[in-house]
Amino acid sequence: METKTHTEEHREKRHEIVFFIDKEEFKVHVHELTVQQLIVEYAKEDPTQTTLGLKEGNHIEKLTDLNREVHLKDGMHFVLFHNEPTPVS
Repeated sequence: METKTHTEEHREKRHEIVFFIDKEEFKVHVHELTVQQLIVEYAKEDPTQTTLGLKEGNHIEKLTDLNREVHLKDGMHFVLFHNEPTPVS
């Protein structure tokens, strides 16, 4: 008979999601994070200076809405774009 602790550990491992930002791997137990959370809490970047992109095959979708919820799937790949300062004329 399984103990409750063992069952809880098994449940957590089963629901662990692995995703990547650039080449750094992250493991979480949640299924949704906002774009801002991904940039600030995981990539440790300034969201006013950085845009997050979701890479799917050869296509990259820029995620510009910081409040957008991203439904995480195992193996997702994100990339960071550092916003260039606007030149002053």
